[in-house]
Amino acid sequence: MEYNIPILSVKLKMPQPRKNYIIRQDLFERLAALKEFKVSIVKAGAGSGKTTLLSSFIIETGLENTKWLTLDENANQAFVFWNYMIESVKEYFNDSKTDFQTYFDSNMQKENLWQILSLFVNKLSIKKDIVLVLDDFQMVSDEFLISTINYFIKNMPDNIHLVLLTREIPEIYLGELAIEDKLMLIDEDAIRLTKEESRKFLIDTLKLNIKEEQIISMIDASEGWIGGLQLLAISAKDNRVQTIEGLKMSSRVLNDYITKEIFEYLSEDVQEFLVETSILRYFNQTICEKYNPDIDFIPMMAAILQKNLFVINIDNNAAIYRYHAIMAEYLKSIFEKLEPDKKNEFHHSAASRSCELGDYEESLYHLFSIKDYEKIMNLILKMPQTALTFSYLMKVPMEEIAKNRDFAYQYYFYYYASVDEEACRSIYHFIKLNMKGDKTFEAFNRSDMFFSNDWDFQNVNTLSLEQIKALPLNSITTAFLLIKEAYFLYANSEFLKALGYLDYAEAVYQKTGNIYIGYFVFSEKSQIYEDMGELALCLNLYKEMEPMIFQVKSLASSYYIGIAGVYLRQLSLDNAFKMLENTKKCLTGDANNIDRAYQYTLAEYYYLTGDDTRTEKLLLEVMGQEAFQNIYYSARLLRYPLYREQHSELAKNFAAKYESMDNLVKNMDCDLLYTSIQYEFGNKEKALDLVEALIAKARKMQNKLKIVEGDLLKTRMLLESQGNTRDIQNLFIEAVSYAAEDEIANPFWFEQKTAHKVLGDLKTELKKELSEKEFEFVLRILTADVSHGIYGLKKREKNQNDLTERENEVIQELASGSSNMQIAEKLCVSLATVKSHINNIYGKLGVNNRVAAVNKMKTAHPTANQ
Repeated sequence: MEYNIPILSVKLKMPQPRKNYIIRQDLFERLAALKEFKVSIVKAGAGSGKTTLLSSFIIETGLENTKWLTLDENANQAFVFWNYMIESVKEYFNDSKTDFQTYFDSNMQKENLWQILSLFVNKLSIKKDIVLVLDDFQMVSDEFLISTINYFIKNMPDNIHLVLLTREIPEIYLGELAIEDKLMLIDEDAIRLTKEESRKFLIDTLKLNIKEEQIISMIDASEGWIGGLQLLAISAKDNRVQTIEGLKMSSRVLNDYITKEIFEYLSEDVQEFLVETSILRYFNQTICEKYNPDIDFIPMMAAILQKNLFVINIDNNAAIYRYHAIMAEYLKSIFEKLEPDKKNEFHHSAASRSCELGDYEESLYHLFSIKDYEKIMNLILKMPQTALTFSYLMKVPMEEIAKNRDFAYQYYFYYYASVDEEACRSIYHFIKLNMKGDKTFEAFNRSDMFFSNDWDFQNVNTLSLEQIKALPLNSITTAFLLIKEAYFLYANSEFLKALGYLDYAEAVYQKTGNIYIGYFVFSEKSQIYEDMGELALCLNLYKEMEPMIFQVKSLASSYYIGIAGVYLRQLSLDNAFKMLENTKKCLTGDANNIDRAYQYTLAEYYYLTGDDTRTEKLLLEVMGQEAFQNIYYSARLLRYPLYREQHSELAKNFAAKYESMDNLVKNMDCDLLYTSIQYEFGNKEKALDLVEALIAKARKMQNKLKIVEGDLLKTRMLLESQGNTRDIQNLFIEAVSYAAEDEIANPFWFEQKTAHKVLGDLKTELKKELSEKEFEFVLRILTADVSHGIYGLKKREKNQNDLTERENEVIQELASGSSNMQIAEKLCVSLATVKSHINNIYGKLGVNNRVAAVNKMKTAHPTANQ
């Protein structure tokens, strides 16, 4: 069944005033000025005529661009309230209304709501004046919701005018509006009927035909309360006029009066109809006949309307009605006295009929009323993944979720998508404690890896694709679990198998349009492709993911960090920096996995750009984190300080952990770093055996990145041991061939000293063996601007020999014959910084040793000798 929300369409209908309503001339004149105010409040008790006053004013004056929203108890939740508000005005969004609704529906974090409201306010800033009427505003009490309404009122454009109909002065902040004379208040005293208006209401509107003294008595007794007049009029039609002095003092007194003077005089079938339908928030013939086939709706409604029993006509065309608050509250008090089984029966019937009609929200209202969480969870699973759905999902107590596997697992994953790690921990531990014996639990087990620092993959047995597909779970749950299992396969370097799992999950995304499944599939695939060196495929996936982050704001930070990592692989440093800046704007300040990933990626960026001070500072910060102790997580970042011959104690610790964890999954980053450490520690033969094994494994797996990194590491080993020139040439050619297609530049920058040496010694041979594109690719890397990467080269080609002030100082020391250590001491920098500057000088001058650098500078830059 196509999903729609008729309850919302009903809420957006302005209730129709009864025929022959009275014209409140004085109040109409006040309301005529409402466009001079940002907020107008009509505050009076139930049955005082607030709704009729506004609706009759709008009809009589032909007020254009008026939008009406009737609130109820469900609206006292931020996402529900703003979903209603967006729906009420989205016709003014022109072509972007669908995109904006999707953006709202896909953002489930409270902190994202502020940005949504900012965009909402901007979209309402048009040339037309818009009047928003919020009826029953006393329903709003939630603290967070009130804060969002305050924000909206403070920032809403001048063309928006808010009218609040309420029984109580709202808790929103009104001080500034009052000071600026932007607030209009019509209170209970102002809204009372005059004696003349009361007479017109009784005679012209209600068509009451009684004696004059009775009319006068009723007017005096009601004291201008229109609800009291209507109650008396109902009694008077059967000649039962009683005093109603003090009638509004309490609901008990009011209920007693309605019982004795009205309800008891109704026929039994009318009484039953009123009580049975009291739980319906709106009704018409179709709804009532589905709800109770024994109801003869047309004559029943004719009798009720003839008696003026507080029924409001919401929509004339569709003949949709609801009870006025006075009658609704009274009837519900009677309904609550029914036997529990009987009440449950009525709510179940209403829920079923609403579901058949496609009104899932109304169905949930009835199910929550009787706390039937089993049906609630089944229904939520059928609903689209919107902010409104998530608001209902959050209302389900955690102790109930274990009764529905699909709901429990999706409950967890949606909180994960909201980056609520604290909630994820609680939910995961609850599921583990209460569902461990379930046959599906093994597929969910270890889902906490997404927010845990302890990535211990030891003894992890992933389920096969067929095993997961055979579990009694729906397709969306199955897709989430496949994404999780694929990550374990990816961590174990089983890339192709992981991609198979993700292909199945992607098919679910294509069928259901579930944006969270789509994003997680593409994100995980992009990580796999990045580690395989398939950077072109990786960037294509990020293009598909980009629209998703504008729909689901909570996903943006992981997107920007991920693509920044790819740009670092390609040495596209300007682009990487831009993505890191975008990430920074998205961070919440919490010490979560996103924040740690940002720090790691930023440290890598600083290293590549030669910013030693910031690199060291960040490195010291992350070294103290718990996650850094896990070699799986730290291997990629650790290679930078170790390559620079810093923090040798970290190298020893890493090697010790690597060797002691034989059963622990170690990815190829771990293997590569361990191999480098063994070489630096002097275990040359062992290192050579390890790198050859790594290259063979990478070739078998078709892992371009590790082939390139392994080839360059082995090339360095052979160069320093004066190995076979042909072997060196072949390794370098293989590395370039695999790297050029996807522009895998980072390994050459990392091993630039080796690359400079090979290019200098074997330039002629390499030009013959490599294509022009491949050879140019290597040159671009080795002559790249250290601050911008290879994509900054073209703009700077004319000045590629220009050295920075510090580099000029270094080359002057080289010219005077100073050693690296002497240069470091004289310039007050680290030895690693001196090496970095020398490598940059080599790159800019196109040389591979200090003698050549000095000689070239003497020719091209005479000032270097001064």
